[in-house]
Amino acid sequence: MAGTGARVAGIAIAVIIVAIAAYLAATSGGHPSTGTPSPAPAATVTQTATQPAQPTTTATVTHTTSTMQATGTAKGLPKEIPIGLAIAVSGGYAVDGPRRLKAALLAIEEMNKLLEQAGSPYRFRPIHEDTKADPQEAVNVIKRFASEGIQIVVGPLSTSETRAVMPIANQLHIVVISPSSTGKAAAFPDDYVFRVAPPDVVQGPVLAKLIHSLGYTKLVIIARNDDYGRGLAELVKQTFEKLGGTVEEILYQPDKPDLTNEVNQLAVKVEQFGADEHTAVLIIAFDNDGTKILEQAAKTPILSRVQWFGSDSMARKTFLEKPEIAKFLEGVHFIATAPAIPKNPVAKHFEELYKQKYGEAPTTYAYYTYDATWIAMLSVLTAGTYDGRAIKAVLPTVAFHFMGATGHKMLDKNGDAALADYSILAVKDGKFVEIGVWHGSTDSAEWYQKPTA
Repeated sequence: MAGTGARVAGIAIAVIIVAIAAYLAATSGGHPSTGTPSPAPAATVTQTATQPAQPTTTATVTHTTSTMQATGTAKGLPKEIPIGLAIAVSGGYAVDGPRRLKAALLAIEEMNKLLEQAGSPYRFRPIHEDTKADPQEAVNVIKRFASEGIQIVVGPLSTSETRAVMPIANQLHIVVISPSSTGKAAAFPDDYVFRVAPPDVVQGPVLAKLIHSLGYTKLVIIARNDDYGRGLAELVKQTFEKLGGTVEEILYQPDKPDLTNEVNQLAVKVEQFGADEHTAVLIIAFDNDGTKILEQAAKTPILSRVQWFGSDSMARKTFLEKPEIAKFLEGVHFIATAPAIPKNPVAKHFEELYKQKYGEAPTTYAYYTYDATWIAMLSVLTAGTYDGRAIKAVLPTVAFHFMGATGHKMLDKNGDAALADYSILAVKDGKFVEIGVWHGSTDSAEWYQKPTA
């Protein structure tokens, strides 16, 4: 059972649901008022990187009008409200994707219980499709959702997928909320895509400053050659060089069955840098490709002589399940940054529910998926109509007033998370432990156990 703080949070949410349910019941079976809610002010985020061109598409997708009317788009809310879950559970997300899906389903189950307690006739119905971590498949999923009249979607997970579905979402006015896309390639203002995880325009400079502050002036980056890896690597490189450091990059195709050649290139570049106390490696990878790289790196002596760092995608227990990789990471004093999960009542409440239901602790982006799903549902209820335009209009205000398992969810001008602290994680005794936190408000690290250069 959750603690007192969690119960207070639950009661507060229940009060909101009761008020929304009463409002909907009083407005002719769920019709919205004629007033348009004012969006919350967006946070100002300074970005020096060149903004990529917004993706376009030549595909023509037609709304299925009969389906939309059947689900009640123009007439308020249907009693059964569909919510699309475009969450990959295979491919690059075969390991962590199912955990994020579980978090979304848990949020929906919890909301439906609250609606029942509130006496509301409405219930959310999850509709999941596996995007397979593939941009084209993500587009196919959104098109299928559109044909079914779905107006709100949690997912996709990656930046490549999110960028790919953006034109479809904008054209068809379908609200998309990604719980884990962070790359700058999907950051655009006034679109139908929202992202609740801290964007890489924040994480990139944080990684660079953290690495440089620990005394490393020469950095070799090995990264996925996709929107996420390439974009984050460039952001790190820009800041690190501004700080006076030197950077070499290796971009690889993540679906290659063998990455031995890329690891050999990494070893050569590390040797050219001198493999000394001022040389470091940064790896930006997912479970499958990251495992291939680390397995080879563990067999390459020169790569064990330098400090290694990783992005948030490397702070997964997948990499510690193989003893040889866990030993290597501990030996190179591996440090990764990941969005910090606040120690608040909602986070504790979610953790307890998740552990009770699934028998394991949630991973970092499960928290974000939980919050993304809550924001999606609250935005639908606040809009009072199952229409993407109305949902998009109220979502920033809902997020502005939302305090979730990942903290305050104020959005910036691009509809992305505006606030971020980052946990600094190290490998100790076969698990990731927090040794510090990088505070976004002060742009500096607070150390619990500071590593030495």
